[in-house]
Amino acid sequence: MMRRPPREVSVFSMSALDIFASAMGTFILIAVVLFPFYLRQDSPVRKIMKQVGQIEAIKKKIKSAQGQASAARAAAAKARAETAKAKKAVARAKGPMRLPKGGKDPKSLKFALGCWRTDPFRHGPRYKPGISQYCFDKKGEGKMLYSRAGERMVCAAFARIRREGSVIYIDDRNSRCSIDQMDKGPWRADHLVCRPDGSGVIFCEGRTSSGSRWRVRLNRL
Repeated sequence: MMRRPPREVSVFSMSALDIFASAMGTFILIAVVLFPFYLRQDSPVRKIMKQVGQIEAIKKKIKSAQGQASAARAAAAKARAETAKAKKAVARAKGPMRLPKGGKDPKSLKFALGCWRTDPFRHGPRYKPGISQYCFDKKGEGKMLYSRAGERMVCAAFARIRREGSVIYIDDRNSRCSIDQMDKGPWRADHLVCRPDGSGVIFCEGRTSSGSRWRVRLNRL
């Protein structure tokens, strides 16, 4: 008796399975080879995140620059204020003699320490305008130099300043005048009586033994 052949239908043969396995292996091999290249390429999300980080870094730099600019403006404003204050102090220091307010010692001469120059004045109608320069030490003693504009003659004498409350007295002594160390005649002492006005600026009434009078301020040199 002959055996009946099987009726089962085989869809995939061993040859077909080999082909699928080979194809799968090839795909995996290619994927493994190309995998590093995929990692090197940024995805859209990573690109966006990177750009966001860069924008935040730029914002921080801008904020820092704005802070530095604000600090620089504040420093510049402070420097301008200090410069203006210093200029006022210098102008005040080089300005007219003032009697300090609220001093405890009515005879203190600290405010007069240094050198001072009068406004131009005349000893009389027939004389040219001249200027007296005084220099005082802590004791109120010093010297006086008198000169006239356009003349080489100089008169030098001992000078002294004293104070009695708000009244200031400045006196020099009889002396000699000279041109290039050549004697040119006598110098008659000046006497000044000085008082402060409402703002504290001291004005002096000057007189000589001949009766001439004038009014001047003393300005710091």
